[in-house]
Amino acid sequence: MARERTIHLIDGSAQFYRAYFAIRGLATSRGLPTNATYGFTTMLRKLYQDEQPEPIGISFDLPAPTFRHEEYKEYKATRRKMDDELAVQLPYVRRVCEAFRLPVLELSGWEADDVIATLARQAVEAGYQVVVVSGDKDLLQLVTDDVLVLNPGREGSGSTLYGRAAVEEKFGVPPERVVDVLALVGDAVDNVPGVPGIGDKGARDLIREYGTLEGALDHADQVQRAAYRQGLLEHRADALLSKRLVTLRTDVPVALDL
Repeated sequence: MARERTIHLIDGSAQFYRAYFAIRGLATSRGLPTNATYGFTTMLRKLYQDEQPEPIGISFDLPAPTFRHEEYKEYKATRRKMDDELAVQLPYVRRVCEAFRLPVLELSGWEADDVIATLARQAVEAGYQVVVVSGDKDLLQLVTDDVLVLNPGREGSGSTLYGRAAVEEKFGVPPERVVDVLALVGDAVDNVPGVPGIGDKGARDLIREYGTLEGALDHADQVQRAAYRQGLLEHRADALLSKRLVTLRTDVPVALDL
């Protein structure tokens, strides 16, 4: 059921990709792929049925470079080109949004996650609660008492709602420390370097022990495990760059217009 004074913000790009890889082999009689469009529409139908969201908006990534590319030219450089069978469905997904009368909120030079983070901040300042709809772990850094992340299940399956306790249970650290873990681990998909030799468990252990990425770096010579110690000592600049790349911005020049 809808929560009173709650705004839903959908990470459209994440849901579009997720639908494409979750459902394969659907096409029209003329061979036009429909799997991503179908899965995306199914997600929206389930969201509207379960949550009855209003107000609601959706944001998509745009192809133009962002401020992250300006800081680190190799950002997302290793990503493969979007599959043709996926790209051809983008116009239809946008038509689905039009059919739902779902406002599309996006801005060239910024990623959808930053647009969502900015609008979430503005909504909370205006006295609203926010539910961010996404399966992307990067957005868990936004979770507060007033901002939740909903990972929608497929039609016929349950969704997962992340508040502060659920984030800490899943990630091993509170929401405000998610960026520190992500910075240490890096991201091969987005080509965020991270610190070599430190995986998910190691990153969580380090942040729990030292509090922040900066704390771990400042005490690198005290870290017992040799691989972690060497990585922190030799890749301090990469770690700090990674944290800037994974931290969502809340100062996108967009305005919340209910």
